[in-house]
Amino acid sequence: MQFPFYVCELTKEQKEIFSNHFVENDNRFYFEGIWFRNQRQENKKASGYVDETTQNRRYIQFYDAYETINEAGKDYLVIKDSFVYVSNTLKKEETLEYKNKILNSLNKANFIKLSENHFKNDNLEVELKEYDVHPKNIEGNITFPTNYCSLDVIVHTSNYLCKEENDRMWTLSTKMFRQLDIRENPTYIKDINELKKYLPAQVEMGCGPSINVGIPPLYEMHETYKVQNHSTGRFYFGKEDDLITSIIEDSKKMYERFSKVPKVIIQSKPTKGYDTFAKLYKKGIFVGTVFNNNFDRLVKRYGIPEKILRIYDKGTYLPQVQFDKSAKSLICFGTHADRRQIQHQARAANKQIVFIDPEGFYNESGFEPYPIEGPKTGDLIYKKTFEEAMIDFEKEFSKEC
Repeated sequence: MQFPFYVCELTKEQKEIFSNHFVENDNRFYFEGIWFRNQRQENKKASGYVDETTQNRRYIQFYDAYETINEAGKDYLVIKDSFVYVSNTLKKEETLEYKNKILNSLNKANFIKLSENHFKNDNLEVELKEYDVHPKNIEGNITFPTNYCSLDVIVHTSNYLCKEENDRMWTLSTKMFRQLDIRENPTYIKDINELKKYLPAQVEMGCGPSINVGIPPLYEMHETYKVQNHSTGRFYFGKEDDLITSIIEDSKKMYERFSKVPKVIIQSKPTKGYDTFAKLYKKGIFVGTVFNNNFDRLVKRYGIPEKILRIYDKGTYLPQVQFDKSAKSLICFGTHADRRQIQHQARAANKQIVFIDPEGFYNESGFEPYPIEGPKTGDLIYKKTFEEAMIDFEKEFSKEC
């Protein structure tokens, strides 16, 4: 596998979008994901936890660097460097089986052995690190049953080791264990005018608005990185996890999957709903920073300030946010779960919580219900999509300010 990996050709407009809204100081866009999966009593349905003898742990991180390259007068989006890290803590026999499966794949794909547990093909390298007791367990005073051990697997481009970013992932792993929120008794409303007394509002954007633009939902990335099975809700552990072997055996296919979200978000164009949102923002119906769970920078393209909640702060998994003093509410568009606890902070700041969400989506079988996870008593729910709600807002409130 040779890097840079060419993702797609860019139009002039798309290159400008990338340059103006995605790149950082070094002319790169760093696309990152982190997932923590443990077997615990609190998540036994998803993790398969039975008792203290079942303590599987799997942490996943990717940190890929995107650039643009000009060749023969054409601009291309490329992955310049890649870092994929999986840390597994499993029973010893399962760890050995997992390792042997990787070694077989490396042999099949003709990777060159540089040293014990270090392999290379072109400028893509695979490193395996085995531990009876993981050093991060020692640092964190974390114990596992004596029949458990750890295997870290790092797939990276040459000289792209991301030690600082990986250390930050381990720091974040101690900051939060997300439990499902408890659903109470929210109030459903059917008339948009019931929201009039809660305007102006600050906004949290969930995946709903982005899905309307054609951006894949988060669960698609969960399947790509073998985090969680969307159909069953179960975590991937051990022999069910074929992420690393898939990268080794068919790197091109996997990097096409890895780059799908950056490719789509750069190529995406705002819908009429976003145009309306921007108009209403300028009129003062919506105020302050938009808290965004998405990577697409669609809000930012209108000059509206936003905080992307999935760009991880260096010292905390849960960002502390400031709400606009004039906002009477926090309206959550297409936000299924309060993963960064923005709604929790808004309630503490005496803001009315309003969910605008159809509580479901269409798939091949028709409409699949997907209730909001943890609305509280006193919260309001307006069962419309972002696009539908923007039509209602424009019709009823565009002359308010």
